[in-house]
Amino acid sequence: MKFYPSLLPLLGWCFCWQFCTAQAPIPADTIDLSTVVVTAQFAPTESRSAVNSVRVIGQKTIENRAANNLMELLQTEANLRISQDAILGSSLTINGLQSENIKILVDGVPVVGRLDGSIDVGQLPLNAVRQVEIIEGAQSLMYGSEASGGLVNLLTKQSQTHRLETEVTGLVENNGYRSLNARAGANLGKFFFSTNIGALRFEPASDSTGRDQIWNPKEQQNARATLRFTPNDHLNLRASGSFFTEKVTNLGEVRRPQFKPYAFDDYYRTVRSDATLNGDGWLRNNSLYWQATAAWNRFDRRKNSFRTDFEEDTQTLLDGQQDTSAAVGYLLRATLASDRKRKKWDFLAGTERYTEQAEGVRIVDSTENKTGFAEISNLGIFGSLKFRPWAKLTLQGGGRFTHNSSFGAAFTPSLWLAWRPSSEWEIKASYANGFRSPALKELYFNFIDINHFITGNTDLQPERSHNLRMELKHLHSFEPGWQLDLMLSGFFNQVRDRIILTEYAPAQYHYENLAEWRTMGSSFTAGLKKGAIRLRSSVVFSGYFNSLFEEGNDVPALSWSPDWVNDLTVDLLKERASISVWHKMTGKTPYFFTENDETVEGVTESWHLLNASLRGSFWNNKIRIVGGVKNLLDVQQIRAGATGTHNSGDGLRPAHWGRSFFLQATFLLNSKK
Repeated sequence: MKFYPSLLPLLGWCFCWQFCTAQAPIPADTIDLSTVVVTAQFAPTESRSAVNSVRVIGQKTIENRAANNLMELLQTEANLRISQDAILGSSLTINGLQSENIKILVDGVPVVGRLDGSIDVGQLPLNAVRQVEIIEGAQSLMYGSEASGGLVNLLTKQSQTHRLETEVTGLVENNGYRSLNARAGANLGKFFFSTNIGALRFEPASDSTGRDQIWNPKEQQNARATLRFTPNDHLNLRASGSFFTEKVTNLGEVRRPQFKPYAFDDYYRTVRSDATLNGDGWLRNNSLYWQATAAWNRFDRRKNSFRTDFEEDTQTLLDGQQDTSAAVGYLLRATLASDRKRKKWDFLAGTERYTEQAEGVRIVDSTENKTGFAEISNLGIFGSLKFRPWAKLTLQGGGRFTHNSSFGAAFTPSLWLAWRPSSEWEIKASYANGFRSPALKELYFNFIDINHFITGNTDLQPERSHNLRMELKHLHSFEPGWQLDLMLSGFFNQVRDRIILTEYAPAQYHYENLAEWRTMGSSFTAGLKKGAIRLRSSVVFSGYFNSLFEEGNDVPALSWSPDWVNDLTVDLLKERASISVWHKMTGKTPYFFTENDETVEGVTESWHLLNASLRGSFWNNKIRIVGGVKNLLDVQQIRAGATGTHNSGDGLRPAHWGRSFFLQATFLLNSKK
């Protein structure tokens, strides 16, 4: 009998179903509907009323975990994985789909600047963020290319309680992390203005006797300003901008230490900047909701390589080893939607034009008049209809017509279903067709020197994908005052013409369309709550397409990998204090590489990330202290190796910078009103 790991969550569901159905239902008035989501919605919507599943991570969770950036926040989330690279940073995958298929937004505006196809989520600070919204599965209907696997939307703070507020947060970790953030805001009637500034410094403890370390020192600075004008309850206008810089230092080992020692050192400098104008509001007695956005986003990265001579104490730039690249995004977007709670039909219509440019000496596009420049544009027109045949059932469908300046037209349909037969049960299902045009780097990048031979491929075709997702939720209560929520979900992704970097000649690489890539999986989540105690645990099994199967080998089509995620929070002293423990076990994960013109399967070992914190608030929440430990088990590297007789893929991969104890303090000053 074959064993299918994806069936384990189903068995768990059956067990809990048997246990729960003997208990009393949750009263309808105990369900918390206070969380409002905006990502991929017709209009701001209560999370449980959304037809698609939106996961929300709020500001309280961000503070309890002392998360500096998006990477730290998402490390222990189910169905999400973070990969680390000392130079390229942290990349995100969702449901087994790589970063190229994941769109990351800030207030609905795409973040540009992908390195090796990934946005470095460690470069997205959270000091100005009020909540993070995550959607798994293709969202190409509303967000176009690069959203074929899912998206993450960072929503910044747009209001405050008092007329004047100033807040300062400092964080110290014994592993070398230091951060300081400050916020000031003024709520002046119809106007709201806020500024955020922050600085981070990471000086990791030495992990060897040499200069070359696993984790590189880095420095970051960031700033954001927002001006909002609200003349009435039906109109909201906002202008915002941000600036971010990072410097990463990669020190080389000392060469020829006995005679005139020297080393080769690299410095990577990144600058991110953006500006956004946004307007939204209600028309016709709050039955029509409109939104318009104009945005500009820029990414600059510069690499400088030096020869450091220790006796002379000098640094000399190395000829031919410098690199400068940039990416710029321009967004124009407008939507109009109806939101009539008592009507059977609602609609959404929208248009979007997004242009991305790439600059750099290694960008070669023969169709452009100037060297080192390439551009691609997408014009999208999209619409969706929502139908409620009766109060407990919602059906939604729509499509997007996209015209790409290089690849012509594409149509991407999507369907959703949300059925709530009672206050205890909820079923959601969705199908989405995804579309991703090749990135400019995949088309026009040329990197040829003594150590590299990587070229773009102008013959690439867009990726097309199919995404299916379904989830079943059950809410129950039982004496004395316990509440239990259960969720069983499953997903399936199929990507045609997947774009990968492949070796087409000895030591020569370019991008090609792979015939097909699939992932599928299921998860079972159980949440338990009583008063101040909240416990949630998820078991996830993800199947990754086995490249050896495609080549005709007698192997399973999918290689399976488990995750186990746990989160416990206990509020104390009427929520003036809390204890939090959050944990993730990342199971053995398959990967594939080429050895002697042969595809070889490798596996990274499983590992645990365990964290804990204690939070206390004083003086009406004006002083908040969080202390704890991250990575209690002190995992720093995980072993990766080939299966079978191969061993060239063996090695260690960075996972985390090790155990660190932290202390975070926040001080708030505000006016009386």
